[in-house]
Amino acid sequence: MRTAVGILAGLSLTLAATQVQAQTLNLYDGSRNTSFAKQGWTSVTPPGTETVSNGGTTFNTRASNTLQGGYSIFRTLDRTKGYTLGFNLQLLSEAHQNPDRAGLSIIALSSDRRGIELGFWASDAKLSDRIWAQNDGATKPPRFTHAEGTSFSPVRAVRYDLSVQGNYYGLFANGNFQTPILTGSLRNYSPEGVPYNLPNFVFFGDNTTSASASVRITRVDLTPRAIPFANSTARAARLAVDATAVPEPSTLLGSGIAIMLGGLVHRKRRK
Repeated sequence: MRTAVGILAGLSLTLAATQVQAQTLNLYDGSRNTSFAKQGWTSVTPPGTETVSNGGTTFNTRASNTLQGGYSIFRTLDRTKGYTLGFNLQLLSEAHQNPDRAGLSIIALSSDRRGIELGFWASDAKLSDRIWAQNDGATKPPRFTHAEGTSFSPVRAVRYDLSVQGNYYGLFANGNFQTPILTGSLRNYSPEGVPYNLPNFVFFGDNTTSASASVRITRVDLTPRAIPFANSTARAARLAVDATAVPEPSTLLGSGIAIMLGGLVHRKRRK
């Protein structure tokens, strides 16, 4: 028999998922069959290759580890109120020479510049991690070294929801909002400089000369609300609050400002 807390938890998670769908701002829609650049992103694709077809974009740097590039955009990311960055992607292939680097990286920096960088691997001979976080720190190391990770494989087409609330993040997969595949604390990468000292920054791509990847992306969206992902005790308390809360109107202040990604894809630390 389901307990009252369990019923409440299930109801609240359903409400959270419904609110995510209702308040979502589309950032990239592959069904338009247009590039990231034509949908408001700053793109640095050469010398990598970009193919837009069949409802998505494939970005490929597999020809050489020295190739870098990707896509960036600015949107308001308020970690106090909470937000969820959703994306549909498939890691088609990936290779890396360094356990602290990944061919595909996703970065989300909040309005105060605290955020998270996640690396995506297809496989590794020594480590079970497939998706993992980059450490922060005043010096290197520990800044930009391998932190918490998950063995969840990104080589299939997967819908991810990266949810941020307060000082924590949770990564969910394929609509399972009950159990995140990865959780951890937000980081402060700002001592590295641009782009890590830029607020409200989102990046998808290859920013290292020690790895390469081919990735297909079909959707990216943003919701000004977090999905509950704390530990079980805190989760129960949070769910009880969420179940009685009235959803607030969604207001996203998105700037159309774009920046060149040279500082991201050519910085020294990525070797």
